[in-house]
Amino acid sequence: MMNRRIDSPEEEQMIGGVRKRRQGQASYSERTGKKLEKQKHLYLLIDDWSKGFTLHKIDKDTNYSDLREPGVLRLIAPVPRRCMTFAAMGGNIFITTNPPGPGCRCFKNSRLTETAGLAVGPPLPEPLLCHHRCVATTDALYAFPCFVQNTQQDFFQAMSLAPTENDDPWAPRPTMDWRWQSVPSPWPFTKEVIDSYALHPDGRTIFLTAHSKYDGPSPCPSAMSTFSFDTKGQRWRSHGDWPLPFRGQGYFDSQLDAWVGLQKDGTICSCQVASRTSTTQSQPDWKTVKERFFSKPPDSKRRLAAPMDATLTHLGNAQFCLVECATRGSRVQGCFWRP
Repeated sequence: MMNRRIDSPEEEQMIGGVRKRRQGQASYSERTGKKLEKQKHLYLLIDDWSKGFTLHKIDKDTNYSDLREPGVLRLIAPVPRRCMTFAAMGGNIFITTNPPGPGCRCFKNSRLTETAGLAVGPPLPEPLLCHHRCVATTDALYAFPCFVQNTQQDFFQAMSLAPTENDDPWAPRPTMDWRWQSVPSPWPFTKEVIDSYALHPDGRTIFLTAHSKYDGPSPCPSAMSTFSFDTKGQRWRSHGDWPLPFRGQGYFDSQLDAWVGLQKDGTICSCQVASRTSTTQSQPDWKTVKERFFSKPPDSKRRLAAPMDATLTHLGNAQFCLVECATRGSRVQGCFWRP
């Protein structure tokens, strides 16, 4: 295992004090001159054994040399060799099981500071039973298919907390549970294959780049178009025939004031955030990181998988984690990761 920190500014969280104080009163942190830090972790899910996935809990500020320590949780895939999908929102990790059919279930794995729990959630909506992607906004988890098959069908499905139907009417507070809801969002464009996506820093607008299925699996940039969907106003907008420069998901970083993502060849790139309302139909400025972060094979018997197998994860404060799959012969041996 190898690791390298792309950027590592320290993160500290001050705790203490009240809004109004009497004269001469001070908080504990002010009296001691100390700052109380809230420890943060990265949860890394890896398909590193034959029956499923292992969840590793990693101290975000620690340089780990390998992941050979036992994970905090093992998940058995219901159908071997079929993928499971994962998404995070706040302190929750959402896990979708892989059987493609009406029996497909969605599990919610809540991992909070003091406790950890696994709960069964509602069934996955039918439009998401094939491959799908997820984006967490400020108040819901939005999921959408990777391929548009029915333009009359709502494109987005949203999961959020809602009062249960059989709740006690005399309870002081309603019982809340997770629920899927279809968002009025029929796909109004001619492009059917989703290439990349990113959440705007407003926390409510989702940008997507798509191309036509007739353009093949690797279309030229001029054949790709970018759109956005306002989850509050439930409105689509076309931004022109240009692509977001990364593949898959891009992440907004407030320190960089840009989207950051991974290109098809494994290069890390940053992109100026597109305007939600601008009528300019031109691609925002973007640039790539000159340094290649992919590792060289440690020995002749091990070869790295293609860059498409790599994953970039945003840790906050201009800090990212790059995960690489590695194989020994024809079998996946492990992964390299560097925060």
